[in-house]
Amino acid sequence: MNICLLPLIVSALCVIPSLNAYPLRVLAWDDTISARKLAISHSKGTDELLDLDSFKRSKTYQVSPGEGASASIQCLDRKAPDGKPLDTEIKIPAGINKPLLIIMPDVKAPSGIRLMALEDDLAGFNWGSIRLVNATGKKLVFKWEKSMMEVPATWTPVDAAPGGSDRNIQVQVFLRDPPSPLLYSSVWEQRGFYRKLVFIVPGADPRLPSIECKFINEDRRVAAAEEAANKVR
Repeated sequence: MNICLLPLIVSALCVIPSLNAYPLRVLAWDDTISARKLAISHSKGTDELLDLDSFKRSKTYQVSPGEGASASIQCLDRKAPDGKPLDTEIKIPAGINKPLLIIMPDVKAPSGIRLMALEDDLAGFNWGSIRLVNATGKKLVFKWEKSMMEVPATWTPVDAAPGGSDRNIQVQVFLRDPPSPLLYSSVWEQRGFYRKLVFIVPGADPRLPSIECKFINEDRRVAAAEEAANKVR
């Protein structure tokens, strides 16, 4: 799957190091990543990512960077010549309060991974809304029912809030530039107790003008039950 990674390089330039602890959830980009043996390494220890999944956020990890030592993702299945696990520094762009860390495959990196952080705070990405992330490198237009919005050709998230009652909605995606062909058409479930993170990626056949959507749905009822269970422990 060809995805445009240029914005990841740009975002790294906007990182402001912090020694403050922060909550972190993790998402594997695909099954090759979810099958890896990875861990979060920080000043309080190492937490192996046993719940790494390509369609569901992990539990929340409290990450505490140390003085002169950033937190990182350790690759327990890949070792450096000295026998220590290869690692990749976790960089959180300034302004992100509750990061969702996307772990992506990178064949050029010794660790085999590349990291990107997205804001996942409910304050901006609330229940009932749709967050779109464009990984095609092309400017798109997202249409739902009678509304439409531009989706930039970067990984900058944009949000749609259909509102109203629970229902099924017709959605379409077009190229923004003329002749603006239709790339995608489908019917999505719109539910007030869901929030839907959607990665727009190139279609499987690069010869055809099409895209695919990778859905990361979160259910408010399930999230509340998990939060209550964690408080009991």
